[in-house]
Amino acid sequence: MGDSELDQLSTQLDADVAVGDTFLHVVVDEKVKHPRISLYKNRGRAIDQERRWRQELEAIKRRTKRRGTFDLNRNLHLLEVDRPISEVEQALTDSHPWVAKPSKYCGASWRSYSKRLMLAEWLLFMPETFAKDYRMKLCPKGRHVLVFAAKGTTRVLSRTGGLILKTVSRLPGGGLGQSEHQNAIYCSMLDCIMLSAQADSMQVSDTLTCVPRESTPTEFKVLDLIRFRGTSYTQLPFRERCLWLEKFLRDQIEEVTDDDPVRFEILPAFDCDDGTLNSVFSRKPHFELDGILFYHEAVIYETGATPLVGWLKPYMLPEWFPHLNFHPDYMQDIPADYTTYLNEVQKQEKQARNSENRISPSLIVDTDQSG
Repeated sequence: MGDSELDQLSTQLDADVAVGDTFLHVVVDEKVKHPRISLYKNRGRAIDQERRWRQELEAIKRRTKRRGTFDLNRNLHLLEVDRPISEVEQALTDSHPWVAKPSKYCGASWRSYSKRLMLAEWLLFMPETFAKDYRMKLCPKGRHVLVFAAKGTTRVLSRTGGLILKTVSRLPGGGLGQSEHQNAIYCSMLDCIMLSAQADSMQVSDTLTCVPRESTPTEFKVLDLIRFRGTSYTQLPFRERCLWLEKFLRDQIEEVTDDDPVRFEILPAFDCDDGTLNSVFSRKPHFELDGILFYHEAVIYETGATPLVGWLKPYMLPEWFPHLNFHPDYMQDIPADYTTYLNEVQKQEKQARNSENRISPSLIVDTDQSG
């Protein structure tokens, strides 16, 4: 092949692979506007969440079989007990989570209970056993808080451990309707949503002091059971914690008089089969919805975010359950620029990162889910 032929071939190749400025602009612009770009970017996150979901389930199964001293009550146990535990007491506690606790509460200061709430992750994939293994709770607008009652005082702590409110309640150890001895020996902890005229949504800043007017009782919607009368429930699966909340402890938790400064109401847990979901979603909610929590029934109460608890905004539900009917109230907060739930998740996470005071999109879901 001569030089002239090589030059001709080179010129032809240059013409074939040349990309003009106009064509380059069109390709880039199409990528930016393509509706499936966000799906492509989030596919890896969904796969990572599913992987961690399986790992969490396997870990729970191993802990359930082992039930050793090291795993008892996890971080909460390390904070609450500052004395050696006898082998007999340990064995009793392992066998019976409702066994009587020490005669006097000897836990650490309430200041130690920072960042102790269990948080959800955005629901990014649908487990195959969702209808059978999951339960859900409707969440009102408010603040995700830890209610800690001990030594005759009830403290309300933010997700990061900041003191929001100091009061009294009828929770065991909370100060009202109990003897001095009972207040001294009992300790109770509940995972709640705090309602207030000053907190219209769980999207408020974690540094905001949310104290209601004195004439209005502070209302709490109970999400989960952590400790009651000194008994830890953190190692029980979610389905059993719901049973204790809704059947055995409801009267004690919801007991109230007209003069009480705080009131508690247990949020019901619903099954996730299509019939139950359609029945719940088609009815008007009893309160302004902030979101829906989906719990795997085997999840134990752990500190921090877990893939076994999923979170969705109400207006995202039709994308996950297109065959169900929804009351119009589920769509009332949908953003004007809403396209898909994946785009909305990215937008809310970006807003959370850009805001110095914002802790998470709803203070009930963790923003750091990068795998």
